[in-house]
This record gives sequence, structure tokens and C-alpha cells, in this order.
Amino acid sequence: MTASNIISRITISLLAVLLLLTPASARNHTVFDVKSASTQLQGAVYFLNAVFEISLPPYILNAFDQGFDLPLAMEVEVFEHNTYWLDKKIVSIKQKYKLQYHTLLDTVSVLNVNAGSVHYYSTLKEALNGLSVVLNYPLLDNNALNSGERYSARLRIGIDETELPIPLKTSALWESNWNLMSDWLEWDINP
Repeated sequence: MTASNIISRITISLLAVLLLLTPASARNHTVFDVKSASTQLQGAVYFLNAVFEISLPPYILNAFDQGFDLPLAMEVEVFEHNTYWLDKKIVSIKQKYKLQYHTLLDTVSVLNVNAGSVHYYSTLKEALNGLSVVLNYPLLDNNALNSGERYSARLRIGIDETELPIPLKTSALWESNWNLMSDWLEWDINP
């Protein structure tokens, strides 16, 4: 047995022991959670209001500190309920964000990819707090809904895996679970 084989076996054994010693609550904690969501009709437009809880695990924080951008996405869908057929999706929005750390400025920016706007924060915690509340996000025109019909919306937030930097998608140095999304939260819309 060569020295590299021995080192590989020791490394694998140490990683297995560390995984076993990590509490289950730390390995399986909720990273993204939709705490509340609702729509409010103002004039002829329904606006979305939502509150999220975002608690990033250490391997994501480590990648962010190493200079990797963190792509996030908020997904919203609105359905018309049909009694005798499948529900009809009438709105599907994927709002994309990109968190970036700027070493020279020691700041964190949140780029709203859809709108092209940028907000700057002193810390990642402040940036995540800013993302955790959505107020008056234009969702849907009231004219798209028929009175007497039943409608519902659902919302989730998480990492946009399609926009992850390639090293994070493929590197064995990073923990492999980057497919992190909250569960859908659903609520009724009454036209």
C-alpha cells in the first residue's frame, strides 16, 4: 500500500467521523423558510408581501467569504383552480438576486438581476435581512382574474442552482448540497 493510499483512507475516515459527530440538527437545519406571504390589491394591481428566514450553513458562508457570488431566486406562481381539470397556471415569476462580496470595499451588494438595481450593505447579515422582507412587489393585474373563480398563489425562495459558479457545481472541496429551496407556501387570492 502506497503512502497516498494510506493518506486517502485516513482522510476519508476522518471525514466520516466528523460527519457522525455533527449533530443531526446542524446537518439538516432549514436554510430557507417562507414565514408569511400575502397579496394586497391596490388599484388594479395585486402586490406581494412576504417574510423569509434565511440561515446559511457554514459551507455556503465559507464559499461566499472565498469570493464566490451567491445566486438566490424567489419563485412565485398564481393558479386558477378548475373543478374538473388541472389547475391553470396564470403567473410564473422567477425573481433573481446575486449576493456579492467586495473585498476592497469590505461591503456586500445585492444585485436585483431582473431590475438591474444594486443595494450595498456593511455585512452579509444585513444583506440577508434586507432580502428577508419583500414589500409591495407587483405580482399581477386584477384584470387577469375573473370574479367568481378561485385562485391561489404559492411562493418559495432558495439558491438558484442554475446560476451557481462552475467551481461550486463541480468541486469536491465543497459540500454537495447546493440544491437548497424552501418549501412552497400557498395562500388564496380572492378577486
